[in-house]
Amino acid sequence: MSQNSTLTPSPRPRRTARVLRACLPLLMLAIAAGIWQRERLYVWYCVERLERASDDRRPEWADKLASIGEPAVPTLLVLLRHDDPGVCTSAKSSLAKMVEAWPKDDGRRAVFAQRFVEEEPRFSTPGRSAALELLPLVLSSGNREVAMQAKKMVASAAKSESVEVRIQAVAAALRPEVDCLEEIVPLLQDPDVEVRRVAILALGPVRDAGQPAVNDDGLLRCLHDIDSEVRRLAEMGLRSRGRTPRDIRLGRRYAAADPTERQKLLVDLAYEEELDVSVWLERLTTDVDPAVRAGAARLAAERKTDLGGRLEQMGRTDPDATVRRIAEYYRRKMLASR
Repeated sequence: MSQNSTLTPSPRPRRTARVLRACLPLLMLAIAAGIWQRERLYVWYCVERLERASDDRRPEWADKLASIGEPAVPTLLVLLRHDDPGVCTSAKSSLAKMVEAWPKDDGRRAVFAQRFVEEEPRFSTPGRSAALELLPLVLSSGNREVAMQAKKMVASAAKSESVEVRIQAVAAALRPEVDCLEEIVPLLQDPDVEVRRVAILALGPVRDAGQPAVNDDGLLRCLHDIDSEVRRLAEMGLRSRGRTPRDIRLGRRYAAADPTERQKLLVDLAYEEELDVSVWLERLTTDVDPAVRAGAARLAAERKTDLGGRLEQMGRTDPDATVRRIAEYYRRKMLASR
C-alpha cells in the first residue's frame, strides 16, 4: 500500500446525522402529541381495565375515572351502552362521584346534563337502569329543556322489557321536576305484579288540586286485579279521593269484566232510594253488553230520571235493534207518565 494512500471516511455518520435532523421535528411533534393526548390515553386505559376487571376491582377503576374529571364524561356515558350491568353500575358510580364533587352552580353540571340526555336514547337496558339512578343529578342543573327530555326518558323506561327499569320509571315520574305520571298509567295493567303495585301506589292518591293522571274508572278496574295488595291499594286510592264505601261497592260492579256483574249493579241501583242513580244509569246505557244497556233504559224510566234525551238517542243509534225498541218504548212511557 502506498504511503500517500489514506482511508476514506465512511459517509454513514453524516447520513445518520442528516436523518436525525430531518426526523427531529417529527419526533418533537410525536412527543408533544403524546403529552397532549396523555389524559385521553389514560381514560381509555382505565376504561379498558374497568371492563376487564372483576366485580370487586371495578370500583377502583371507577374511582380513577372519576378523579380525571370532565374529560372522562363522554367515555363514561358511552359505557352506559354496555350490556354488562356491572360495567354500567361502575360507570354510573364514577359519574355520580364526579358530578357530586362539582359545586351546585358549576357550569360543568349543565354541560354534563345536556350530554346525558343526548346519549340516553342509545343506552342499553342495564345502562338505562343506571341512568335513572343518575337522574336526580342530571336534573340538578335546573335546565328546563333537560327536564323535558327526562319525561321522554321516563316514557321509554315505562316500556322497557326489564321489570326493574319499569319500576324505576314510576319513581322517576313522581319527581317534581319531571311530573309525568300520565306516562306510567299503562303500568296499572302491567303483567308483573310488583310493577302494578308501585304504579297504583303512585297513581291512586290525589296529590294536588289538578286533574289526576288516572280517573276513578281506572282505579275501579284495579279493584278486580288478581293481586289482593293491588286491590287494597286501589281502594285506598279511591277513599283518598273522597269516595264512600257505597261508591266503591257500586263502582266495583260497574268496572267488572263480567257483564253478569254489571247487570247486578242494575239490581243494586233499583234499591238505592237516597242516591241519584241517573249518573250511573247514563254510563250503563253505553255498556258494551246489550242486556246491560236495555236494563239501564228500563230502570231509567222506572226511576223517572232525567234521561229522556239519552233514551231518544238510544232509540235511534244503538247498534242493537232490540235495545233500540226497548229504549224507544221506555222513552214514550216516561213521556206518558208526565
